[in-house]
Amino acid sequence: MRLKLNFLPKGRKAKWLEILVAVGLIVVVMLWQTGTFAGGTIKPGRTPLPAATAHGARMTVHAVDVPVVYKAVGTVRSRTEIELSPRIVARIQEIKVRSGDRVAKGDVLVTLDDAELSSGVRQVMERVRQTRAALDLATTELERARKLLATGSISQQGFDLADSQARQARAAFEASTEAQKQAEAVLGYATLVSPMDGVVAERLSDPGDIASPGNILLRVFDPSRLMLDVPVREGLVSRIKIGEKVPFHVDALATNLTGEVREVVPSVDPGSRTFLVKICIGETPALMPGMFGVLQLPTGKRQALIVPASVVMRIGQLEYVRTTMDGQPRQVLVRTVPATDGKNEVVSGLEAGMAVLSP
Repeated sequence: MRLKLNFLPKGRKAKWLEILVAVGLIVVVMLWQTGTFAGGTIKPGRTPLPAATAHGARMTVHAVDVPVVYKAVGTVRSRTEIELSPRIVARIQEIKVRSGDRVAKGDVLVTLDDAELSSGVRQVMERVRQTRAALDLATTELERARKLLATGSISQQGFDLADSQARQARAAFEASTEAQKQAEAVLGYATLVSPMDGVVAERLSDPGDIASPGNILLRVFDPSRLMLDVPVREGLVSRIKIGEKVPFHVDALATNLTGEVREVVPSVDPGSRTFLVKICIGETPALMPGMFGVLQLPTGKRQALIVPASVVMRIGQLEYVRTTMDGQPRQVLVRTVPATDGKNEVVSGLEAGMAVLSP
């Protein structure tokens, strides 16, 4: 069908054509938005679950007692941890260890530039040699003066002078000897040794850096005295007993460990309403201070529906199990959470006494 607009003037005819074109475009857009031109798409609606099969082992679901576990995150620390810091200002010459290295008591860990200190010791030693020679001479003169005094060859005043010179020589010698001890002690500060058997937890400096008092170079800890410090909810204070064995999990090592409650700090943090529990771990391979451990403290039991994880099937985000209703196999939507030993806890969708079928 053709629409004739010959009866309209030329100007109005053009205007009517524009209106018709605009209306046509609007109709096309509306049809496109409603999916008229779409092909091969899935229309909105419900997609049924896969049909259930009648085969599979049948088991009845019963409510069982499961433990209620309180979890708290703690930090691994060593009861004995030492920070090595120099007593003098000097450039680091060598650091012989790295983080994770084992060290023994007395091992040299860090050496500092001791050129000036060694020069000072040599100067003091020379002073000791000189004062020693002066003391030997003064002692000899004093003995000779004593003999002369006995024979009357010198006066008492002459003897007293020799005695005074010997005393001054001895004082100078003792002062120089003490200065030598101090210089050698300061020279010893240029060498840092391990004060115990342990493991280097952290190395904080490198050769060429300037070391100064208060500047920590290394941290060393005793791996045989590891502790887990855990803040525990104040309502559980009566459940924690000194000497009790408690389990905890270390995510970094993907392992479960057991420790002994060694100390319960008798004060509650007013901000978190928790008290601190110190659990003795002992030496454990690869366990390091600073790692996190999750305390798993049983606080009671509760009823739960537990099924093997193998009977729970998934379609996308949906979970379902096969069951029977009126003698016919059916699929039932459920919601589960992981339990232990390859089992899941059914949170919703099943009731005690219902039967489920294995795939």
